[in-house]
Amino acid sequence: MPRCPECAGLMKFDRNIHQYVCQRCGLTLERIELDKMREAHRDKIREIKGKEFEEKRKRKEYLDWWLSKEK
Repeated sequence: MPRCPECAGLMKFDRNIHQYVCQRCGLTLERIELDKMREAHRDKIREIKGKEFEEKRKRKEYLDWWLSKEK
């Protein structure tokens, strides 16, 4: 069952209106809208993780250089 992109509540499909409805906040989305919001959220997380990885890599390279004899 999908999760709400706004509040992380469970979303249930309502057959009458052909949309997903959040059980917690009441947000209603069509499947296409839900998929777009999920993809945007995933892209944002990937970007953040990429920046964190790059920072860790830079720190490791600096530490390796500092501990090496090549100074």
